[in-house]
Amino acid sequence: MKKSVLSMVALAVLAGPAAMADTIGGVYLGADLHFADAKGSFGQTGNQQNFEFDDKNLSSFYIKLEHPVPLLPNIKLQRNSLTSDGTTTLNRTFEFDNQVFAVGTDVAQDLDLSNIDATFYYEILDNDLVSLDLGVTAKYIDGDITVASQGQSATQDLSAVIPMGYLYGSFGLLGTGTKVFAEVNYVSYDGSSLSDMQFGVAYELIDSLAVDLALKAGVKKTKLELDDIDNLDADLTFDGAFISAELHF
Repeated sequence: MKKSVLSMVALAVLAGPAAMADTIGGVYLGADLHFADAKGSFGQTGNQQNFEFDDKNLSSFYIKLEHPVPLLPNIKLQRNSLTSDGTTTLNRTFEFDNQVFAVGTDVAQDLDLSNIDATFYYEILDNDLVSLDLGVTAKYIDGDITVASQGQSATQDLSAVIPMGYLYGSFGLLGTGTKVFAEVNYVSYDGSSLSDMQFGVAYELIDSLAVDLALKAGVKKTKLELDDIDNLDADLTFDGAFISAELHF
């Protein structure tokens, strides 16, 4: 794993006792809609092929628990859909799941790498002007990729738990109920790298004692560069605009 990720993790752990957790606490429920443009390549190790993917609307749902208990990290659980499909004319002979598809064949590909994130983080800064969270994420991917043509079908499964560094930061515009923010999960090791990044603006539509409601919009990018993970190589990118809503109880 890169030194930058290790440094982020170490800083989060060491800062925990000083930063504590959310002084008020609460439960956050959120949902994102990502208008994703998918592109890239995949294949068995050493035999990648570029594919044409259709645009997809991808969704994410999450719950966060922040608390005032010292030393214990806050928790965020998130379910991310990561799917796409399309039709491609092969520009080279392609072997997948030990089946051979001839050059020039029209194939339909169906990709599902949906995943679950379990994030444990500390609030290093938390005030009306600046917020900074640091932690670690365990990303569990349990999916598959299928390639099919007339009379042929091949499927490659992918199942892995991947540790990632986590960072969230925001800057508030005083008196406006508006924040600009960035949220990043990232790891790189042994020739593979994964990242989930989003940057945007959040506006607090409702601010009351009972419930808060924030609306968000911005850009989001998920990138997977896999090097021989479950006998699969891949270089896939899903990026585009997103909108979301978050309730705080």
